[in-house]
Amino acid sequence: MPRYLTQFFIRFGLIAFTLLSLGPVVWSVVTSLLPLSALTSKPPDLNPLNITLENYSLVLDSSRGLFSGLVNSLIIATFTAAVGLVIGSMAAYALARLNMPSSNKILMMILATQMFPGIVIAIPLFLVMSRTRLVDTHFGLIVVYLSFILPIVIWILKGFFESVPMELERAAAVDGASPIQTFRYIVLPISLPPLFATGVFAFIEAWNEFFFAIILTRINVKTASIAIAEFSGQYQTLYGQMLASAVLASIPVVALAIIFRRFILEGFAEGAIKA
Repeated sequence: MPRYLTQFFIRFGLIAFTLLSLGPVVWSVVTSLLPLSALTSKPPDLNPLNITLENYSLVLDSSRGLFSGLVNSLIIATFTAAVGLVIGSMAAYALARLNMPSSNKILMMILATQMFPGIVIAIPLFLVMSRTRLVDTHFGLIVVYLSFILPIVIWILKGFFESVPMELERAAAVDGASPIQTFRYIVLPISLPPLFATGVFAFIEAWNEFFFAIILTRINVKTASIAIAEFSGQYQTLYGQMLASAVLASIPVVALAIIFRRFILEGFAEGAIKA
């Protein structure tokens, strides 16, 4: 009897968690299909006859800027994740395997960069970016995003590389492989799940970032998060169009998670076992 009760509470908790997690998503999709008059009425008019695709047609209009925002976010997030993985994986392997002096101090310095809130460095960062003419550029946002994504990538991958059996690397060294060759041909191929999981995490972090994007962009490089926020005005908020934009902006992230779900699950499972 206690075992059945335990299973019941576990299943009940999982169902409740699933409903709580999916509730806002379902509500966003439903309300994105309703006109503004139905959403602003009290209570909201959820009559199926009011369902329309007008919100999606309006937000995809070139004058709204959502499409260009999605393209900018895709470019910035892709390059941020790719560069972060390349640099972060090499740095993490060096810290995990190579006999580097003061490696612990370097790790603490990397961790210390994550302890400062963004508002503290916002003004100095804007001054630096403006004087180097990197405001409202893809390269400028990629550099800024790497500043807070790269330390996380290094910390995550360092734990994975430390768990790789040393015997494999010693065998490669006996065969005459250099540390770079060992890293490229031995460590990286067996670390694909952690790399994919970390890359997806970095992509999502860059895709969802809003604070630095709204400070360092003007017209040319507005991201999707900024385009969504612009549907909220001083006197009126276009809820239907805002939610339609949010749904469209969520599609790339959801598609990425579905496509690479096997690697993500394997990566997190390996991390849990190693922890």
